Amino acid sequence: MMDSPELIILDVGHGNCALIRDANDLIVIDCPPGGTLAETLEHLSIKEILHILISHSDADHIGGIIDLLSNEDLKVHNVHINPDAIKKSNVWLALRTALKDARQRGTKVSPELTTTKTGSLTIGAVNIEVLAPTPELILGGAGGTDLQGRRLTSNSISTVIGIVHNSHRVAILAADVDKVGFENLIQDQKSLSADILVFPHHGGRPGSADAKTFAQQFCNFIQPKLIIFSIDRNRFNNPRTEIIEGLRSALPDAHILCTQLSQQCAASLPDSKPTHLGVLPARGLISNSCCGGTIAIKIDGSRTTYAEIALHKEFVDRVTSPICRKF
Repeated sequence: MMDSPELIILDVGHGNCALIRDANDLIVIDCPPGGTLAETLEHLSIKEILHILISHSDADHIGGIIDLLSNEDLKVHNVHINPDAIKKSNVWLALRTALKDARQRGTKVSPELTTTKTGSLTIGAVNIEVLAPTPELILGGAGGTDLQGRRLTSNSISTVIGIVHNSHRVAILAADVDKVGFENLIQDQKSLSADILVFPHHGGRPGSADAKTFAQQFCNFIQPKLIIFSIDRNRFNNPRTEIIEGLRSALPDAHILCTQLSQQCAASLPDSKPTHLGVLPARGLISNSCCGGTIAIKIDGSRTTYAEIALHKEFVDRVTSPICRKF
């Protein structure tokens, strides 16, 4: 029996995936391709998922949901996802087909994941907030414009999730929200803070905006103590140096954790598995490329902490040139 709910941030390489679980239920936020999510569900002996929340239509957020929906040993009760009229990818079409089949087998599919869902997505004592997008932003849609006439991309309408326990916002999962999405977020949410931030877009470029300024503004608004980047060591060279510089100038004392060890930090990988990594599946375990790997955080209101932070700091101390220590 679990003594408290848990937030799990999976090392899936380039992509995003988080689990929120208690003794009775599980919520999955984003389903990237690859086997890590399925392996984790098997490791945890999960047979039912209460809600799947999909932040937006990019393949690194939806590529794994088709296998979940087609798994006859797994019951998915609800899927929540926003439309995206400009998405023409084969995986997006395959997802729509899989949702049709799942709906006919009893899965409830909601084609909306906006701020109106806040209050209806709970798991025990944990409340899931949908902080963005608003209904009026989704009505503009990817390829359209917001109410100020700014062009919207799939990232602009990316869903931002807040996790609240005992009236305290423990974490914000920002998916791939860009500068336009952030400006709409702060217009609607006048005050917002959380202990943990999964930084948007894997620490990559925030659309056409200046990356350093974007990171400064985002971190000043959220004021997190722990900042997580979900990255693949071998793709896109994330997190970008300008992002790290910006967040360090805003929050010099925040702890930074990447799921995998960036090549910017170490050209070669450790010879052995670091001592701070947990037992849950992580994509980087086989190649020994984890930095934080998959992390499990006990949710306990304002006392929520990442238990292995001291061990992770010791690991970073041994890395050749960690970019999180450069500024």
